[in-house]
Amino acid sequence: MADDKEERNPERIPTRYNIRRAMWWLLQNTQSGDSLVFHFSGHGTQQMNMDGNEIDGLDEAICPVDYEEQGKIVDDEINTALVRPLPRGAKLHAIVDACHSGTALDLPFVCKMNRSVSRMLVISELNNLSEIL
Repeated sequence: MADDKEERNPERIPTRYNIRRAMWWLLQNTQSGDSLVFHFSGHGTQQMNMDGNEIDGLDEAICPVDYEEQGKIVDDEINTALVRPLPRGAKLHAIVDACHSGTALDLPFVCKMNRSVSRMLVISELNNLSEIL
């Protein structure tokens, strides 16, 4: 019976509202030394960037189950909800298993790895990285 596997609790269905509410919940009472985990597995996409803050002109977005009616959650929103409120010294581990998820948190730097994957180079898009750390 497929119905037995369907989520019945409306607060646990991955709607736009519930995902945004969970992001808010995750950051509540966070302080230095805390380690948080955000995980999303689902559909991801790109859309035209309207505020000019993307090098490639595209925003990345995750798609809640109701995205056609309520909208996608774009990288700018995820950054505002999860990254900017982090207090200094708190860590956020984000696992985003979706298409176009490489910059889903809209972080101001890019990590490039060489072929041996033994070295990583962080390239800042900002002049002063300390502004965000």
